[in-house]
Amino acid sequence: MSEAASKTGDRADARAERQTRVAVVGISAGPICGARDHAVLLAQAMGRGHVQSSVHWLQRTESPPLAARAEIRAWTRGLASELVAGESDAVLFHYSVFAYAHRGIPVFVRPTLSALRSSGLPLVTVLHEFAFPWRLDGLRGKIWAVTQRAALIEVMRASTAVVVTTDFRADWLASRRWLPRRPSVVAPVFSNLPAPAVASSAEGPAQRVGIFGYSYDRGTVSLVLEAIHRLRDDGLDAQLLLLGAPGPASPAGKLWLEEAQARAIAGALSFSGTLPAQELSDELASCEVLLFADRSGPTSRKTTLAASLASGRGVLAFDGPRRWADLVAADAACLVNPNVEALEGSLRGLLADEGLRNALGARGRAFAFEQMSVERSAEVVGALVDELVG
Repeated sequence: MSEAASKTGDRADARAERQTRVAVVGISAGPICGARDHAVLLAQAMGRGHVQSSVHWLQRTESPPLAARAEIRAWTRGLASELVAGESDAVLFHYSVFAYAHRGIPVFVRPTLSALRSSGLPLVTVLHEFAFPWRLDGLRGKIWAVTQRAALIEVMRASTAVVVTTDFRADWLASRRWLPRRPSVVAPVFSNLPAPAVASSAEGPAQRVGIFGYSYDRGTVSLVLEAIHRLRDDGLDAQLLLLGAPGPASPAGKLWLEEAQARAIAGALSFSGTLPAQELSDELASCEVLLFADRSGPTSRKTTLAASLASGRGVLAFDGPRRWADLVAADAACLVNPNVEALEGSLRGLLADEGLRNALGARGRAFAFEQMSVERSAEVVGALVDELVG
């Protein structure tokens, strides 16, 4: 055996004797960041197996353009040095495009990718949010859609493989001829919350309907509140609890309050506000029913859906074109057409039947454990990393 071959064999044996190491990289635009929570929990779960992680994460603080550019430049220079000096086998890059943008334009994607490429390591990119939809938000939305797709080309070109959270996103990436083709795997999102400490709904005559994540358009807000209004007119003490951020003082919160006041049911609307993770989990579990009001349908890319299912409470979701077939097949949530009559009827039936609610909640929790757990994602991503560095 030649000396070069011997050294190669020695390096392979050394790698086999130690765990795989990944450098987890990402940026947050603010203190509340679902992508960062996802990254940290995923790294911890992978560490309980055989993949160890080091986390290299920036929480942005500077907003003026020049200050933000200097902040990113300093971080990327340090990141390049850390990756070169480290002992990682691969980089796990968490990409949510607005975190790498200034006013929606992804000007910080290129310097970040440059730092990652300098390591020479395989790059696995977790695509959280990667391109603004067309035909939304007027001219500004068009600018975002164009520039973010241009940035996505660079991201895909730099990536060795990608992780997406839904089948339809994998299909979308594969169908765009203008994008470089990369191997992809689907890893549904998981709840960022701990298990609830309470096991049953709150006592008392009020029947609480909870919504976790409530930044919806006016039409959806009006639909939900009209259904609550009709239930209350029929004598049910239905209460609507909006869970988590952004809170009543936000534009989303003010919209809900405005529409509730227009129906004279503002007293039936409440906000949890931003809570510690355990308290938020307990608030979810204290509701009789949890509503997932996204008109596109329940999908595997929503942490709010994952947390709602994992809470063990019955989940009622709007049916839509992107509904998750596996969730429907498991009967893990009750799907309803997004109109007032259908929503009112389904809520009435669930609120009136505790046995029905509990059975639905049990199926939802089992589905979340099997299909939307952090362990499931760790298994999928860990296998991909192993394949790339093996």
